[in-house]
Amino acid sequence: MDDETPDTGERTAAADLAQLRTEFIRVASHELRTPLTSIITFATMLETADESLPLTPADRQQAIGVIRRNAEHMQVIVADLLLLSSLETAEEPLDQVRLPVTDLLDFPGVPLRCEPGPQLLGDRALLRELFHTAVQIVALTGPAEIEAYCSNHRWHIVISATTDAALTPERLLSMRIPHPEQPGEYRTGALALMLSREIAARHGGSMVTSVDRPGVTVRIALPAGFG
Repeated sequence: MDDETPDTGERTAAADLAQLRTEFIRVASHELRTPLTSIITFATMLETADESLPLTPADRQQAIGVIRRNAEHMQVIVADLLLLSSLETAEEPLDQVRLPVTDLLDFPGVPLRCEPGPQLLGDRALLRELFHTAVQIVALTGPAEIEAYCSNHRWHIVISATTDAALTPERLLSMRIPHPEQPGEYRTGALALMLSREIAARHGGSMVTSVDRPGVTVRIALPAGFG
């Protein structure tokens, strides 16, 4: 709300982050437990197979395939957790280059209205991941569209969908968002939001997701010429 005091806004943001972390821990634990269960189940089947429970070569190959797919999925989750930790602690410097905003916001089939303005200085891969995730979140309820403008030395990127569909915050946190770098893999909404917020914060900006109306709106603010 516009009439919130700074202290109230900070408390609200802290409360939102605490809820997001709680949901993320719950969902991440579930996501790790599910592939682990499959790996243990099929590994046990291979280990205990004998004459009373014979396995054909095709059965063994299928079991090995399941173990491999689930292990690879866990690798993706662990890599995301390491990325989140790295962003939060600022352990590694950003690979900063000057980037045209229109290039970062160029997504096939997503209309873009972008006012002229300065370039952004930041990590191309991370910023592209930030905007990709924002588009995917909005697309959960309908076709996304992007508006970008520069005001008070900050770029404001608004990604929204015009739709009658409703989405609750709780459902958003548990939904599956396509992974930006791993085809066929997904992140939970909670993890995707946490990573995106940290990417924006690492660049001196912010990301706010609103689901208090039909559809979803993501607002990202980044300093122009950061660095």
